[in-house]
Amino acid sequence: MSTDGTSVRVFTSGIWQLSSVVLESAGECLIVDPAFFPRELDDLRAHVDERGRAVAVAFTHVHWDHVVGWQTFPEAEVVGSEALARAIAEDGDGEARRNLEKAGAFDREWYVERASPLCWPKAMRALGDGDEVKVGTTTVQALALPGHSADGVGLVIEEARVLIVGDHLSPCEIPFVDDLAAYRATLAKLMHTLAWIDDVIPGHGRRLTRDEALTIAKEDLAYLDALAQAVEKKSFAGANDMTLPRGDPAIMGPRHRENCVAVGLA
Repeated sequence: MSTDGTSVRVFTSGIWQLSSVVLESAGECLIVDPAFFPRELDDLRAHVDERGRAVAVAFTHVHWDHVVGWQTFPEAEVVGSEALARAIAEDGDGEARRNLEKAGAFDREWYVERASPLCWPKAMRALGDGDEVKVGTTTVQALALPGHSADGVGLVIEEARVLIVGDHLSPCEIPFVDDLAAYRATLAKLMHTLAWIDDVIPGHGRRLTRDEALTIAKEDLAYLDALAQAVEKKSFAGANDMTLPRGDPAIMGPRHRENCVAVGLA
């Protein structure tokens, strides 16, 4: 996609339809969630080199599948949510460290060899809700999106009317819940934002039109509302009988049960 000299290209990984996004404007590039396998990261690097220079890498959230590729662009500033920046700076036995360990375990299991050991960047610029990143002549605005994870952040590319939402609004998955109340609020926020967006890029799955994304948001909110009602009624049976908004039940069923555990229904 190209709008007034701004191009937005999505690269889809062979794992979990994971999206990496390259925004290019006036010879500068922002790479969002560079992933995943080394050959795929080489393709990202080649594309960026053809388009200009990498000025920033953005993380939508802490989860390991979204963060392993930043070292492909060592010259670029790394940006992410305030919560993620704190977690990386603390470098304790928290979620940031656990996600690196999970990434390393995946690589060992599947014999993935990387040029450098996995690590977090030594410095990262924190983005609060509404903060901006300038890429060439294009403004990218951060949108706090907790719920799937405490540190979730979306990115609004204003000139292109594109919204990058991390692990929300996936056509492949049901919501994976970290904080139920926060996730419901995030979906309401996204539905409001979609009023002036043309395209939505989820972290997993194909690019969506505004109407497609809005349909998914409504389905996901109905699912989470039903989950909240089950919590209020302490209805374990009701939670087990819920209809999932999408996905293969054999695959998404276990994730629903994980959601039930996360909200105290197990």
